[in-house]
Amino acid sequence: MNRTQHYSLLRAMEIDKKNLLKYQEIYNYAYILSDGIFKIVFAEEKDHTLLISLVNAMLDLHGGETIKEITLEMQEFPGAFTKKDCIVDIIGTTNAGERVLVEVQQQGDEFYRDRVEYYMSRVIENQVHTSEKYELPRIYFLGLLDFTLFPEEPQKYIHHVDEMCNGRKFFPKIQKIFVEIEKFFRLEEKGITTNDNSEAAQWLRAIKVTINEEPVPEKIMQNETFRRLLDSVKLINFAEELFNCEVKNVTDLMAEHEIGFAEGKKEGHAEGFVQGKTEGHAEGREAGLAEGRAEGFAQGKTEGHAEGREAGLAEGRAEGFAQGKTEGLNEGELKKAREIAKGLRDDGVPMEIIVRRSGLSEDEIRKL
Repeated sequence: MNRTQHYSLLRAMEIDKKNLLKYQEIYNYAYILSDGIFKIVFAEEKDHTLLISLVNAMLDLHGGETIKEITLEMQEFPGAFTKKDCIVDIIGTTNAGERVLVEVQQQGDEFYRDRVEYYMSRVIENQVHTSEKYELPRIYFLGLLDFTLFPEEPQKYIHHVDEMCNGRKFFPKIQKIFVEIEKFFRLEEKGITTNDNSEAAQWLRAIKVTINEEPVPEKIMQNETFRRLLDSVKLINFAEELFNCEVKNVTDLMAEHEIGFAEGKKEGHAEGFVQGKTEGHAEGREAGLAEGRAEGFAQGKTEGHAEGREAGLAEGRAEGFAQGKTEGLNEGELKKAREIAKGLRDDGVPMEIIVRRSGLSEDEIRKL
């Protein structure tokens, strides 16, 4: 499940909590880069095997430098007086006394780099106590990004950022690593990373399986760590309460999406989407349209078939799939199956899944 599909799920659950069951029939995996899913998968595991493997791969640590154990700590550094709090997705101390901060970011904004520096400064501030030497441990910040932060480097997806002076690292104890997951997916599709057999690339290929709902490559399936990852991210594993919490506690990204969605509803689907692009709300418009499709399906009979079908495909394809399995495709249902298939195709669902869910052939689906 990708980001857009994840938000479609949240919108559908706002309408009816039972919609979770319908999405579990369509999608194998939850959106791993959601804050809630990410923390459950990587922070709640007893031995933190997945987290340690992920961090070692992305930080490119080998031999004696690898992290062998990690102790997780409170995520929040409360702000003093009027200062903002600092809440990190995952923060821990390794067996070597190093500090590791892991932060997932689904969408970029103009102050993202400022926030990273603020988080780092708050952690650094808490390392030296009264009567102690000004001696800092090694501190790593790992940012996992579902957007492009370095467009000026189109073929590089991992960036080790250091403070430099005359071509040398000024303070090597503090390092920031940013992984552009979305960029890696694009490079992979173009075949540019085909010969990249690094541990980081293998990790991202495993993550790609869950986000794009792809068949599992043999090399990923043979790896015990990745098998554990895929099992832990299965959508069926997550209870309704988690998604209810995400619906109620809207993240900064969701707030941005809400702006675009509200504007889009007022201006109409076509005009609102165009204006949303110019105002930086393309993702918000996409999430807004997903909600519109879910709401529109329920209201489409009374508000007009054309508008209802466009707005309600997210809800309609789930209901149509469940009904289609039990009732079979007659003449009336064939039309509905085509509508469902077209909606899935437009949402980027892999062709083999659409064929399996709708009962139509690939040729029929491409002609829709």
